[in-house]
Amino acid sequence: MHRPTQGPLYSIFKQQQDLVHRIGLKATIFLHYRDLFDETIVADALRYEREFGDEIGLALHDLSGPGLVEAGHFIWLHYLDRKREILQIIIEKYRDVFGRGTTSAASYHFDASSLQILKTLAPEIQAVVGGCFEEGVRVFHGCNHSWHLFNEGMPWNPWYPSRSHTLRPAADETDAAGVVAVPHLMRDMSLAYEGRNDFWASHPPNIIRGMGNDASFCPYDLNLIDQFRMQEEWNDGYSYYNTFVGSSWLTWNHNSEYPPEVAWELYTKFLNYLAELKRQGKVHDMTLTEYGCWHRKHRSIGRAEVYWAKEMLYGSGKHYFWMADPNRRILIDSTQGGSIGDLRPYVGRVPVTTGPDTSHRQIGSYPFLIQSQHRTGSAHHYADGARTTLLIGNGEETIDACTLRAKVDRVTNTGSEAGVVLTPVSFRFANGLEGELITSYTFLPNGNTKIERIISKLSNPDAELTLTEYFKGAPGTTEYPEDMHGIRLSMDGAAPQEVEFNYSGETFESHGSSRVSAFVPQTRTCIELVSENGPAKLGSLCIGPLFSPYFTLSLHYKFNGNGNGNGSIITCMNLKSI
Repeated sequence: MHRPTQGPLYSIFKQQQDLVHRIGLKATIFLHYRDLFDETIVADALRYEREFGDEIGLALHDLSGPGLVEAGHFIWLHYLDRKREILQIIIEKYRDVFGRGTTSAASYHFDASSLQILKTLAPEIQAVVGGCFEEGVRVFHGCNHSWHLFNEGMPWNPWYPSRSHTLRPAADETDAAGVVAVPHLMRDMSLAYEGRNDFWASHPPNIIRGMGNDASFCPYDLNLIDQFRMQEEWNDGYSYYNTFVGSSWLTWNHNSEYPPEVAWELYTKFLNYLAELKRQGKVHDMTLTEYGCWHRKHRSIGRAEVYWAKEMLYGSGKHYFWMADPNRRILIDSTQGGSIGDLRPYVGRVPVTTGPDTSHRQIGSYPFLIQSQHRTGSAHHYADGARTTLLIGNGEETIDACTLRAKVDRVTNTGSEAGVVLTPVSFRFANGLEGELITSYTFLPNGNTKIERIISKLSNPDAELTLTEYFKGAPGTTEYPEDMHGIRLSMDGAAPQEVEFNYSGETFESHGSSRVSAFVPQTRTCIELVSENGPAKLGSLCIGPLFSPYFTLSLHYKFNGNGNGNGSIITCMNLKSI
């Protein structure tokens, strides 16, 4: 995908176009409103369309031009009426110039209202560039503090956006906004979680900004293509990739210590690799509208998507597993023993529009229940920060499973039900007792997730363990705490409890509990842990104090090795709309 830049940089845009055509690819060209007044740009776009099959879409990255002097750059940050006025002027100008409506549009983000207005004014639109994956506070920290794109919590792959929140996959046709959305860039799904993801994506000059290259030597950006292709094994033979490099990245750039020749060489190698894969019949290139039509035909609404991410820049060997469907998006961090590092409860169907006339203003993210990079303290893992874990106790000693580093062993995905199994990890207590743990997750289509913990090879088959399934959550969209009043915690058992979250720091317990839950109005969600093994030994609820504002749900199981040192527990983590 390309967009022209007026003035001296226009020649670079033409070089980009010449490159993709020379190697046998086609492009989607996004023209800004101001470009529609430039006869040369319009004539060139029509020639590219006629001679090479390129598509001419509409860019909304810059809203300036005649009649829109004060519109600025961000459609999602205007008043509702102003969004409609701006889009109507732009769409009408496109029709005047080309004699037809546009079938694709691109923006760094669409909030629900701007996408609804766009689809109403341009019903021909089939596909949009709908968001920058996980752009939020971490990116904001690394810039000049004029960043106005907060849209975390979206899928990493193309999706059908919901009418009420564009970053949430639609539950069905009635919930869908009527377009297919694709990410602005494809992100590294391990480094995007760990740090600033605007460095690590399908954009070779961005990798220069992250210093992931040694001059023109950079196998990383080709490996990233292959890692996305690898996902075909678990997603019905399907994977998606795009690149969207602006002209300014291929000349002298303040983000790069290298001359433009290095950026051009990396960009050329990157596109040549895709062209070679096309010649081998391993990839197919499409315009954005063509892709949107293909997606509508081949990828049904509601389908589960999975991603097995292997960190490949630093050689750490870390594995992450992502899963998304209309009810949730979950990240499993195998490096920390299979803990949940990110949980977006889509089942709550939280509606969000942005702009000065909304309560959300500039924050368009889908809220989380767990985001362990924003709400965390790695020193004590389960005791600090939003996350899950398994605690393995024997006598006076407790082992946090996050210290037992695993990898992903295998992945399954039927389209409705997905699963991941981690490699076995060994644990050892100070008294010499040792054994192995295998963790697996099964993601059911109704929003429920089965968590199975298999203990085997106990050195003392008769040893007793306490296994604690532990969920520590906090709703929010940024790293800063939000008001948690209104959350209610409950559990069954011998001493059933229902308590309001009040920052008291209290813990409540009930013997024989099989269900602990939290009613979280901030995400319109109820989260519960339910024992699949009958009543647990103990259930507990914890209300965090103001300096540690989290709610904690725990089920404590009594485990013995059944005389052979083997056994398992299954806990269902259920998400329900409230």
